[in-house]
Amino acid sequence: MSFGTFIKNIRKHMELKQAEVAEQTGIEASYLSKIEKDRVAPPSEEVLIKLAAALYHDPNEIIYKAGKIPPDIRELILNDEELFFYLQQKLEEKQKGE
Repeated sequence: MSFGTFIKNIRKHMELKQAEVAEQTGIEASYLSKIEKDRVAPPSEEVLIKLAAALYHDPNEIIYKAGKIPPDIRELILNDEELFFYLQQKLEEKQKGE
């Protein structure tokens, strides 16, 4: 599922209008429409966090679905050497399997 479809599905499930979500997010409704139709790349992390709040949804999931790494997860990886090397090992295993 594309990012835009993901956002649209959440908005419709919450029974919110594009104009409502756009206003709460601080963006134009036309921009939200473009996001939902995948006509533009996912917005900045700042907008994603506001979008998550407007949709009453987990910001980390919204950021992740946008193809980005949530800041708290990025911070965790940067501050946990064991976790970093574990992830690096997983990446190497995946690359060998391809």
